[in-house]
Amino acid sequence: MRRRYLMLLAAPLLASSMALAPAHVAQAAAAGTSGVEQAVKVTKVEVVTLLKPGETVECNGTPVAMAFDGKVTATGPGTVRYHWTVNAGRARVSPGTFAFGAGTSTKVALQVVDMPAPKNAKAVTGYVTLHLPDQKKSVRSEQVTFPCKK
Repeated sequence: MRRRYLMLLAAPLLASSMALAPAHVAQAAAAGTSGVEQAVKVTKVEVVTLLKPGETVECNGTPVAMAFDGKVTATGPGTVRYHWTVNAGRARVSPGTFAFGAGTSTKVALQVVDMPAPKNAKAVTGYVTLHLPDQKKSVRSEQVTFPCKK
């Protein structure tokens, strides 16, 4: 009888410890996931100009569109924040994020900017800079110059 009484007392304790196990596993999984967010490592950043060199543009007071690709290569899962700046300006343009999965991959962000093209100008020039603030990295494009049509 005493043994049966002890088993009846032990049953609720065993049940409660089994109910806690999935909760404990869920907490561990959540902790692991948040740690994974920080696992991303940026290995390469580049900015590519998407316009043909030597192309001429109309300089009639209407801005000229210049296009650039920002390419970010990273290893490991996580999120990388970015934004652009145009020429020497400090204003942040087109902020966004790249979501990386496991392994190594490259993400691309297109940035199109309107550069001023004053009437009677000889050329339109400009550049952009891609900033990754969390990685403390910034990469500037080459200076792009388009002669104005005569």
